[in-house]
Formats: sequence, C-alpha cells, structure tokens
Amino acid sequence: MSHESAIVFTIFYALLCFCIVYPSTEFVSAGLTVDHVFSSTLGSESMNFVQHHIRRTSLNLMVHSLLPVMYIRVYFLQFDQNDEEHREGDVFDAYSPLQLAWKTLIVAAILLPGLVAAAIYYWSRKGWENHPIAKRLHKFSVQGHRLSDWKAVAASINDEFRRDDKVVIKMNPVSKLVVTENWIIKTGPYWINIAHQDDTALIAYKSDTHDVSQEAFETVQYVNIAVKPTRPGIREFSIRINALDFKDLQDRINRPITILSSVKFHRSMLERFVDVFKEQVTQNPTYRPEAGVDGQDSCFACMQAQPNIKIQKNCLDVDEAGDALPEPRCCQTCNCRPMWCIDCVAKWFASRQNQSERESWLQQKCTCPMCRARFCILDVSYIEGMA
Repeated sequence: MSHESAIVFTIFYALLCFCIVYPSTEFVSAGLTVDHVFSSTLGSESMNFVQHHIRRTSLNLMVHSLLPVMYIRVYFLQFDQNDEEHREGDVFDAYSPLQLAWKTLIVAAILLPGLVAAAIYYWSRKGWENHPIAKRLHKFSVQGHRLSDWKAVAASINDEFRRDDKVVIKMNPVSKLVVTENWIIKTGPYWINIAHQDDTALIAYKSDTHDVSQEAFETVQYVNIAVKPTRPGIREFSIRINALDFKDLQDRINRPITILSSVKFHRSMLERFVDVFKEQVTQNPTYRPEAGVDGQDSCFACMQAQPNIKIQKNCLDVDEAGDALPEPRCCQTCNCRPMWCIDCVAKWFASRQNQSERESWLQQKCTCPMCRARFCILDVSYIEGMA
C-alpha cells in the first residue's frame, strides 16, 4: 500500500467510524446501526427499558473499542501484500519517535477491547448489579420503601415507559430525552442520566436560533436546559431540545421550568412575516383620509387596535419584465373605508397564500376581507400620521 493509498484508506475508515459512532440519517434509515444490527440481543426497549439500555451501552462500548484494532488489522493486511521495496521506503525509522508512537498505538488498540471485555464481564455479574447504570439507580432506592433496590427502581421506570403518556424527544442521532410521570432520563451511547422529578429543578439557561431559510421566514431554535437533582450522589446534566418540543416537555414535567431572562423564544414564522410586511408598507405612499370622514373606532378583526391602514391601488400592474399584466392578475380598487390594523391585514394576507411557497408570499396578491378586491402589498398604505 503506497503512502497515498494509506492516507485515503485512513480517511475513509475515519469517516466510517464516525458514522458508526454517530450515525447519520442515511445510516439510521438503512438500519446500519449497532442498535438495529444487534436488536435481538438487546431486547425490547418498550418492555424492559433499563435492561435494554444496560445491554446497549455495554455493546456500544465493546463495538466501538474494536474499531482501532480493526483499522490496524486491515492496514497491515494491505501493507503485507506489498513488496520489500515499499518496506525499505517506509518513512518510519526503526527507532524514530513516530515509529515508537505507532507501536504504542498498536499495543493500546490491541489492549483496549480486552480491557472493555473484562469491564463488561465484571458489570454483568450478579444480574448486572455492578453496571454503572445499576449503581446510579441504586442511589434512588430507599430501604423500607417499595423501591428497595436498583431492580425495583428499574421496574418502576420500565412500567412508566410502557405508558402512552410519556414524552420521548430525539435530541440527536445518539441521544434522546425520555420523560415519564416521575422520571427524567437522558440516554447516550455509553450512559444514561436519570433524575426523579420530585427532587429535581429544571432551568432553561440558554437558547440559540438558526436560520433555515431567510426567504421563507423559517428558523430553528434550540433551548438548553439544566437538570439539577437535589438528591445526594446524583449529578446534574443538561439537555438541548428544539424549542418546538419545549411545550411537550413543560406539559409532562410536574413542576415549573425556570426560564432565565436571557432565554428568548424566537417568534413564529407568521410573526416574522408580519414584521417584514409592516416594513414594506412603510415604504408605500401614505393615505390621507377625506375631511369629515370618520374611520372605524377599532380594528374590525381584533377589536383592539385602531385602524391604521387603507387598501388603495398603488401598483402599476406590470411583471418583472415591465410588461402589463392581464386583467385577471391586475390589482383592483378597494372602496372600503379604513377598518383594519396593519397586523391583522398582514395575518390575513399570509393566511391566503400557499403555505408551501413562503419565499414568494410578498410577491403574491390577496383579496380584501370585505369587498374581495384584489390587492398586493404595494397597495397597502398607512393612514397619514398613524404609521
């Protein structure tokens, strides 16, 4: 194997390992995950949640520990097929630091699966009571209580997970959040974090928003929540969920979630469109009402704000090339007096558009809620002095 081939092989194997450890959507869809391949060994998660994850975390650790030694094995199989000329041209000197580091890596890669296998064997003794998950559950047991040992705690979690009122939120390809009547559980590839709702505080301390499509007014927001158990020996952990799942989590938690002042939930797509709509209308000509003509006291839709816009024909009815539009596509004159506030007109305009074509909403037309006259955003004018 030439050095160039070795580099290509290493990069390819690193990508393969990454997809095994952190499977992409395509790998999950194709069933190329440890959980799916060894599903018969792991058992049913819905029936025995805790036991399933004890076996799953152990198996993940074992499989992932084999990846380095498999790389070395395949690498040397390919290397041994080359001639002596390639060996003599090897960049490694017999006693160079790079050669010593390479040999150390080989020894570590060979020892790692053995150490992991020994640890799993130790954990599995006496019905897995030595497993870190079992030890963590043992901290929730209370002598003289129905949850007298870790198996009783596990049985309680298993029972609640079977119920339909649980909330399961997928946080990423290798981690998910499970909230049952009494338990908050975060699963990971090699561990699970557990907290009991009765002695746990949840604090939303950070949020971050990302634009998915600026033209279509689509964003995604994630909220970071600290789970702080007060029970001795139970460490705190954090969860990061989509803001759209926050309400489901809030409804399932039997205590309020503290939201710090720094956490601002982003506005919906409609709210963002209303802001863009209003910004565009400020650039349109204003409407000067006729003397002696009184407008509506309050908006006809929301009955709260004062009407501050008038639909009047301002556009030239031409397309992007400057050609006149055919009559069916032209805007029409609206003779209704001012009856609407800008927010309600913007929401009405959005509601009449194709929801799958958000990026082109501003270029579309709508009909007046009262007289059904066709208008575009250029035909919406603020009443003079009320912008």
